[in-house]
Amino acid sequence: MTTIKTKCPTCGEVDMGPTGIWLNLPVGEVQGSYAFTCPECRFEVSKPASRKTVALLLAAGVEPMTSDEPEVRTLPAEDRSPDPDAPAFTLDDLIGFHFLLRDDAAIGASLVKR
Repeated sequence: MTTIKTKCPTCGEVDMGPTGIWLNLPVGEVQGSYAFTCPECRFEVSKPASRKTVALLLAAGVEPMTSDEPEVRTLPAEDRSPDPDAPAFTLDDLIGFHFLLRDDAAIGASLVKR
């Protein structure tokens, strides 16, 4: 398998396989953009792709998306909620969870209940 070296703004240089990179080429264009999820920090990185970058990615086996439609990605099964009808996780939920994690007594009490 071909290894593609690219840069994550957080981790620096990372190695990717062609299937881990999304190449977006607008119809009729030779320039576009590419995106990947950093294998180290899981940060989603998106960068412009010059004509040369597009040619290199295509030569390495990256499959281009040539639709004018916005990309629709499906989460892997392990990242989906076990309850598809569950309400979305909101910013308020995240803030509440943050404060819960800082409360050692609440964490201890929840462990005792099990």
